[in-house]
Amino acid sequence: MRTGLTLCVMLALSTPASAQTGTTYRFKADTLVGTVWVSGDSARRELESGENGLAAGRIEIWKNGGSQIFILDPKTRTYYEENAWRARGKTRLLSTSPLTAGPPFQIEGVEDVRVDVKAAASPETISGYECRRTIVTFSYTMKLRLAMAKASMPGRVQGSQDACLVDTPGLSSLPFHQRLELVSGHAEVDSAFAERVAPLKGVPIARMLTVTRTIENGEPVSATSAFILSDLRQVSIPAGHFDVPKDYRFQEPVLVPPVRKHP
Repeated sequence: MRTGLTLCVMLALSTPASAQTGTTYRFKADTLVGTVWVSGDSARRELESGENGLAAGRIEIWKNGGSQIFILDPKTRTYYEENAWRARGKTRLLSTSPLTAGPPFQIEGVEDVRVDVKAAASPETISGYECRRTIVTFSYTMKLRLAMAKASMPGRVQGSQDACLVDTPGLSSLPFHQRLELVSGHAEVDSAFAERVAPLKGVPIARMLTVTRTIENGEPVSATSAFILSDLRQVSIPAGHFDVPKDYRFQEPVLVPPVRKHP
């Protein structure tokens, strides 16, 4: 019996019969810059810069709506599957870190979830595209506890996602978490957000997420994350563009702890 990993690799290495029609666009997302190709529930992202130079040249392949994400290194001709790698390391990919709390805090639950949507009356123009500005505000309270502590403490999260939506033929959703979504690590929050934005039409040509977290009476912690798209075009995408090349070998990244330098 083949394992799940073997089946994933077989799917990734399969070769389509012919070229397909899809959409391509340029993007700038925080430190990342690159190009994306999308067709159906598959996508490919080629990074030119970002992450202090570490992202340059990296290729990411989004399969089955993101249930598989293959990370390719053209220099070493290697790849790995990001979702499986993160699951084994118990690391989560969040929209931004203040949406939750990590050690030394333990999260006992989330309550008082609120999500509101406000759409502008008139359109705007961004990257040469007419779009409809929509602001989604949200807030919730985390019940937190320190290890060995008896009493819980509140962690309040407030934020907004300011986006401008454009109707693009042939493109109903964006890959690589560039759609109008929230990934907080809390199912109650993410599902409430998804339910409120579901009726909105179009894809975000630009989006800015702003989040502030305050734990009890401590200092607020804030963060922003943004992206903008440009040069959206319908194109013919070559066969195999969404597949891992057959001569690539599987190799997961090795995380090396930082080495303390002595004077």
